[in-house]
Amino acid sequence: MVDDKKERIKQLGHRISMERKRRGITLERLAYEMGISKGNLSDIENGKRDPRYTTLYAIAEGLELP
Repeated sequence: MVDDKKERIKQLGHRISMERKRRGITLERLAYEMGISKGNLSDIENGKRDPRYTTLYAIAEGLELP
């Protein structure tokens, strides 16, 4: 069960990173717009941090996802 959660977090981070890059948004810019540190966003994208719902919502807004 723990490995499944870690894998899902890693996949989510990868999808966030790919979408950010596809839209041409830098890590710095998205982190700034979200009001979090670059390190925090980097950890999320690299699957090292399990983001809270409010953080995921901010990412979705920053990437202008529906």
